[in-house]
Amino acid sequence: MTLDYLIRPARPDDADAISAMMQESYGTLLVPDYNPKILSKALPRISKARPELLICGTYYVAEDPAGVIIGAGGWTDLSPARGLARDGEGHMRHVAVRPAMLRCGIGRALADASFASAQEFGMRALRCMSTLTAQPFYERLGFEPEQPVELTLEPGLFFPAIEMRKVL
Repeated sequence: MTLDYLIRPARPDDADAISAMMQESYGTLLVPDYNPKILSKALPRISKARPELLICGTYYVAEDPAGVIIGAGGWTDLSPARGLARDGEGHMRHVAVRPAMLRCGIGRALADASFASAQEFGMRALRCMSTLTAQPFYERLGFEPEQPVELTLEPGLFFPAIEMRKVL
């Protein structure tokens, strides 16, 4: 299936549309891989568009011809968990695609835009904290798993993930 869409930098006024898309994506796709109690508490935290990403210029949306956001994702030079990244390493951030649009190349297009941008900024590698569900997607993009991690979303709420790395 060939879809017509545009990849562009996200803007602050995309926040509600990105959040709705992430809620649909994560709320559907993560169900088979996560404990329902963890997921019910985690979803409100992980499916909200991050204001700092919407203004950074390296976080992108995929928009269909009607202006509907069907995917989002990007990178930053800040680690989502620990602040500043290692020199020359960036971090993939909040990649999601509407479930009905999976396997249409949208996630790859967002990743490719991120890889090109990261290289322009002098990054030599990208890391990501992949959900258990997205690990095969990231592996297809050339990321290698490094270790399982538990992200602390709030005191007492730990979200299982896989730390991964890709050399650019």
